[in-house]
Amino acid sequence: MTLASLAPSFAPTLVHLSPVDLAIIVFYFALVLAIGFYLKEQANTGEDFFMAGREMTAWVAGLAFLSANLGSLELMGWAGNSYKYGILAAHWYWIGAIPAMLFLALVMMPFYHICKTHSVPGYLKLRFGPGAQALSSISFAFMTVLMSGINMYAMAVVMRVVLGWSIHTSILVSSITVAVYVALGGLRSAIFNEVLQFFLIWAGALLIPILGLVEAGGWSGLKAKILQNLTEQHVANPGAYTHAWSTLGNFADNPMGINWVGIVFGLGAVISMGYWTTDFLVVQRVPHHRGRVQNDGSIHRYPSRAVGSCAVARPAYRQPAEAGSR
Repeated sequence: MTLASLAPSFAPTLVHLSPVDLAIIVFYFALVLAIGFYLKEQANTGEDFFMAGREMTAWVAGLAFLSANLGSLELMGWAGNSYKYGILAAHWYWIGAIPAMLFLALVMMPFYHICKTHSVPGYLKLRFGPGAQALSSISFAFMTVLMSGINMYAMAVVMRVVLGWSIHTSILVSSITVAVYVALGGLRSAIFNEVLQFFLIWAGALLIPILGLVEAGGWSGLKAKILQNLTEQHVANPGAYTHAWSTLGNFADNPMGINWVGIVFGLGAVISMGYWTTDFLVVQRVPHHRGRVQNDGSIHRYPSRAVGSCAVARPAYRQPAEAGSR
């Protein structure tokens, strides 16, 4: 990468923005930076910076949890999956999300919360020792670097199409903006910006299916257009693209080439559980909220399960000094 490649360069765009549109984009960048500067004074300790002081309300934590999975990667990725696999792509956020999110809320979060861990690797250290923590931290860091690169590239593609910026310019501007407001306000700044982005993304994304269904003539009209287009492209079994379950009895009957067993047990019971309950980027948004654990030492609902988990985890690993004193 050279200095010339970092200079703002412009490519042909698919849309043309008016001065008002550009002013809104500039205002948004200024707003997210202003949030970081405003919250800077509230990030004085490690607890404040990494866990937002555990002072966020439940609704803010919930919106931040959802917003962590509403970004350029999800919007572009699932649009592409829907184009490739049809309505079967909905299973990734149906079978592949809801059961695991309930499991996280009812079973795993009490574990993390009552043990006062800042991360999943921290809990693994408590349960299995520093070796498990190191392995988890290294693998998570490696995954985060790769995922961050994919996210920035996906966002840069959108900005190139909308603004005409080069890939390098888009990545540079967006990464500097994020780095500044996170460095200033820590997790609290990231959460408030995620709540803001949640409403903006939903306001924009909700219009797409509504306007699309209106233009296509409703759900029946959309199915007819999909069937017509796929038939013209000589796609095998074009009717399977609009059925979520009826084609999952045989691998060859659906465009994803999967059986219902793989959806229910592979996706719902294995992949989703591993992602939603151990991905620190997702889980971190939840244990910082202000709950009863801050007020009376207990978890709201299921306290015995949480206390029992720490009773099992804590004796499994003790610091050498602690073990020698016994």
